[in-house]
Amino acid sequence: MKILSIANPTGGTGKSATALAIAVAAAEYGRNVLLVDLDERANLTFQLAIENPRFTLLEVAAGSASLDLSVVRTAERFDFLPGAPRLTALLSAEKLAERFATYDLVVIDTASSLSARLTIASEISDAVLYPTTNSLSSVRGVLLAKNIFKDSWQLGVLPVMTDLVTDVISALSADFKILDPAIPLDENTLLAQIENKSLLNFAKTSPASDAYRDVTYFLLEELFGGKTNAAL
Repeated sequence: MKILSIANPTGGTGKSATALAIAVAAAEYGRNVLLVDLDERANLTFQLAIENPRFTLLEVAAGSASLDLSVVRTAERFDFLPGAPRLTALLSAEKLAERFATYDLVVIDTASSLSARLTIASEISDAVLYPTTNSLSSVRGVLLAKNIFKDSWQLGVLPVMTDLVTDVISALSADFKILDPAIPLDENTLLAQIENKSLLNFAKTSPASDAYRDVTYFLLEELFGGKTNAAL
């Protein structure tokens, strides 16, 4: 089991869309995937049209509900753990990670702020991926997140909403691997959100969907030693 955090505390960096796309693509490649909404805004929970879930990350983290009872099994072949606006009690990071042990891959949509939630994600993650746009604030978010995820495997920076890697993003190459391909700006991303679907299922052959699949294939090779399919 590997736990992968998608992290950038700056808003508007495509973090949630990237977490969802990687979860869907990894499931397409045969992995048993859990997507966790650790963002206090619970954007993914809202996007997936999950209203008033019986149990959320709060109950799982507090140990008052089992993971099996709390996850939502989606039509897109991944399991989803809804987010909660507050976390009043937590298991230890080790105990929380143990709850996820039945999955091949756990993808965490982390907090959109420098908060205790981001620290929690760093403590349970094996690896981290940083999505970023071409904005200076987004690139700064990568650097801030790195300070928190300093003990996690740094898989690299993923340029999103751009066809080109600009000088702003290239400046990160001294400290990070810049993943290729970049995720192009795609109007289908917003349309998919309106329809409460992932981009990869809403627009299966769009350039952004293809790019996310390519990136996910690389990530799975890195995380699992070249075996992208759970059956291998």
